[in-house]
Amino acid sequence: MTEIKLYKSTTKGLKIIGMCLPFVAIGIWLITDNPYGSTEYIMGWVGTCFFGLGIPVGLFQTFDRRPQIIISENGIWDRTTNQDEVKWEQITEAYPLDIHGQKFISLVTDDTFVFKKKPYKWAAKMNEFVGVQNLNLHLGQINIDEIEFTDFINQLSQQNIDERRKTIKTFKVKRTNFSVSDLQKILIYILISLTILILTLSSFVAFWIVMGVMGVSALTARWQPDNAIIRKYAGIAAWLGFVNMVLLFGTMKVYDNVTEKVGEKLAIEIEEFHRLNLTYPTEIKSICRNTEFNFLERLFANQIDYKSDDNDYELEATMTFGKLRKYDKNNSEWR
Repeated sequence: MTEIKLYKSTTKGLKIIGMCLPFVAIGIWLITDNPYGSTEYIMGWVGTCFFGLGIPVGLFQTFDRRPQIIISENGIWDRTTNQDEVKWEQITEAYPLDIHGQKFISLVTDDTFVFKKKPYKWAAKMNEFVGVQNLNLHLGQINIDEIEFTDFINQLSQQNIDERRKTIKTFKVKRTNFSVSDLQKILIYILISLTILILTLSSFVAFWIVMGVMGVSALTARWQPDNAIIRKYAGIAAWLGFVNMVLLFGTMKVYDNVTEKVGEKLAIEIEEFHRLNLTYPTEIKSICRNTEFNFLERLFANQIDYKSDDNDYELEATMTFGKLRKYDKNNSEWR
């Protein structure tokens, strides 16, 4: 039998995983870096468990190789509808729908099509309110143009079986393959993300400007304006803002955490120097050279200011957003 099988797009599953992984990483960091029972510790577990659910969902989406929609010379079947195959003779009309960014094709059927389970009255009224039918093909997980696919369904519903065979054989599913232009787009987005990250780290005003633009863009994309260009760039701006927020807080956490550990190691070495020489060192460059720092820690050590006299010393470090903190020797922490 001549047929076309449509499968879930693997890229959508990878996007789900990519969206969840940063939040899972932040949650694990909060769990390991905060004491048991603290607010940060609890929030870490909440974030890890909630966003961690997206990883198995994304993996299932990526590796699920069962066809979602099967188009044959007799009719069309969608696994997500939990209904039997709809015969072409039973389809009166098909039209596309976009509900909050989710793509559907609504099928208007005649009275000969019997639903396995009739929708509840409130669900039927809700469908009528938003303009959908009781039978809808969900295209959110399939990489296909909904307008072209709708025309294809309407064409098949008006043909006889011999004409359908020919139409199905000649129909080509347009899929998006990874190309050089896609790589260029990725590199451009990475460059833009790094530029925005540098700006937001260097200025608190820039941070709030980026957050404001992200919020406006997210609302614009959510309202789905008629202008396709506005929708497209509003979505891109919202995603860039979201990525920047994740990168920003991750960078802040890494920067502050590494700086604190470097300061603690330097304080131990300075105290050891004082114990052996009964005076504090006049500079710490030699101490930094002799301390076991990794490459990243050595870079941070060069950013720490050291002041001393015969009786005491002081360590200062500039944290993110230009915040100046001093090392408290008595409590072994930065303030």
